[in-house]
Amino acid sequence: MKKKISLLSFCSAVAFAAAGLYLPPMGVIDSTVLMLVAQLLVLCATLLGVDSYFDKLKELMK
Repeated sequence: MKKKISLLSFCSAVAFAAAGLYLPPMGVIDSTVLMLVAQLLVLCATLLGVDSYFDKLKELMK
């Protein structure tokens, strides 16, 4: 489930960043869009990072 959410948040971040570039004024991304993209990327990194951390802990415990 975490992998699906992280993939969805990454794809959403890329989509919002691309949409921000193509909406008027062209080539300028508003700060609110940048904050949304940053938060989505942090969510993605957090979910993947915590997941891989627990996987490594499980390997060490065996």
